[in-house]
Amino acid sequence: MLKRLPALISMLILIGFLIPYIWKLKELALLILLVVGVILAIYDFYISGKKQDLFVPQKASYDSEST
Repeated sequence: MLKRLPALISMLILIGFLIPYIWKLKELALLILLVVGVILAIYDFYISGKKQDLFVPQKASYDSEST
């Protein structure tokens, strides 16, 4: 958890910075853009904390191994 603490703090600062803009924004297109951006940042933070074994290195195909 200590390794993710700086990322958590930066995520909270980002959300705290964007909340007033999202709250007072009148244009629907910009509102959607900001909300989707925040959701993607939260999703990226969530995924980055997953185990690294999700990314299994793949072996090269037979054609690329032979020269």
